[in-house]
Formats: sequence, structure tokens, C-alpha cells
Amino acid sequence: MPITNASTVVHFDADGALAAVQARASGTLRSFVEFDEETFNPLYVDDATLALYEDEAQMQAHFTNLHSYLYLDLAETDLFTEQLFPVAEAVDYLTTALDYVKLVRLYHGDEGLFLALDPDEPVQPLVDAIREAIVDGQGA
Repeated sequence: MPITNASTVVHFDADGALAAVQARASGTLRSFVEFDEETFNPLYVDDATLALYEDEAQMQAHFTNLHSYLYLDLAETDLFTEQLFPVAEAVDYLTTALDYVKLVRLYHGDEGLFLALDPDEPVQPLVDAIREAIVDGQGA
């Protein structure tokens, strides 16, 4: 049975963002995790992802390791906007494509979302769905 949790970490509508991704994804959503500098919370983890681990504790340990790198990415977005591409105002998201999964780190201020997707999943429609859910969820 998949893991599902309510949002407790970020100040935007992560639950709405998850629902939007689930409605728009053409393939399988493997995991969806909210995070900030201090902590993370898996809002959704599918059965296939859970099967990669001995138990939920082992998965949590791996996610804890991932979190240390996720926030590092967020903390270093200034490298892209100030040094590498000074014409850019912000880093919205980063994508990493592996042979068996596509990883997306989406940033909203000092908080973010981490998604693990099928490798062929188009990213931009999901980012658009998340942005729409975040804006609608904040009443803007």
C-alpha cells in the first residue's frame, strides 16, 4: 500500500500540488516529497518505490540522505542566477534524468518539492500544474 501523508513542512499548498500532479502525469508518480532547510515529508510514495527498501525505516534513512543534497541544491541556486546566468532572475526547478527514473526538484522560496517520475514523463506540464495549484492554494 502506498504511503500518503498530509503536508506539514511547506507554507504553500503542497497537497493541492500533489493532487494536480497525480491528475496530470501521463506515467507513474513514484514519490512526491515536500522539504525545507530542516526537514522533509513524503506526501506520496508508490508501492514500486517502497519495494526498493527492506522496510519503511530504510526508505526514511535514504530519504534523509537525499534531503541533505536537495537543500544544498536550493541553497546554491544563486550560483546559477548570479554567476553562471546573470540574466536569469530565479531557478524554478532542476531535473535529473537517470536510466530508470526522472527526478525533479521544484523551488518555491526557501521551500520545495521533490518528485520521482517515470523516465519518459514530460516535466513542464507537471511544473505548470504545480505552479497553478500553489497560486490557487494561496488565493492569489
